[in-house]
Amino acid sequence: MKTLLAAIDLEPGSLHVVKRAAELADKLKAKLHIVHVVDDVLTLYEPMVEISVRHRLKQAAEEALQAFFDQLPNSIKPHARCHVLLGKPYQVLGKQVRQLEADVLIVGRHHIEPLRDLFVGTTAERLLRHCDTPLLMVSTDSIEPYQNILAATDFSRSSHHALQASLKLAPQAEIQLVHVCDPPFMGFVRYDQQDLDEMLEQKRERLRQEVATEMAHFLAEDDHSRIHTDILTGDVQVRLTEAVELHRPQLLVLGTHGRQGISRLLIGSVATSFLSTLPCDVLVAR
Repeated sequence: MKTLLAAIDLEPGSLHVVKRAAELADKLKAKLHIVHVVDDVLTLYEPMVEISVRHRLKQAAEEALQAFFDQLPNSIKPHARCHVLLGKPYQVLGKQVRQLEADVLIVGRHHIEPLRDLFVGTTAERLLRHCDTPLLMVSTDSIEPYQNILAATDFSRSSHHALQASLKLAPQAEIQLVHVCDPPFMGFVRYDQQDLDEMLEQKRERLRQEVATEMAHFLAEDDHSRIHTDILTGDVQVRLTEAVELHRPQLLVLGTHGRQGISRLLIGSVATSFLSTLPCDVLVAR
């Protein structure tokens, strides 16, 4: 990764975003661009004073952004730039990502607060819909290098894109790659519990075999040495929540346009309860 773009809202939580972006830029020897967008909706209905208001807002934002820039390590500053832009945030950021050819867009929990709004129509959701660049959401104040990553896959291009981004973003990290099988309901079966348990286990074993075959194909071109795979059965939200609790990753990696469970997780109502309380950073890609 050669170019990182961090979008901040100038609130205190933005410092976590800047620090994480600086840590990644330093490790990857990448250029860093820090961006703040002044939403032009603030002046749309005041045409007589629009120019002066925009000028004051932009000047104040530039001063605030400079304060964040000043806290960057000296080794980063020669390769870092600040930008204050005007317009609709998702449009401006999308354009800036394309112009700079950014490899990842970094935002914070405060930038898209509440975090659940990411998937129900806010700036970050619109960016994911229209921008191919992976989005890294910084949820913690830790700046320790990513060493422990949990990635969920449904074998879609989206989840593969997310996995590839995580491999590049954290080239030294160990990655636990999981797939969750959600077996279909077997209906009303007139067998005793032991027979039913045996039937369910046979079904799960068949699923595991099918998924293992596809998992091998999915990882054919990836770095096997640091990727460990696991196949889980059950409800997607429940099992991924358990996996997060078990592995305690620093980073959770997800695709947003998958073929089955992961898509439902991100787009459906479970996103509100699941993603809004994650104790780690999140990398998503479409």
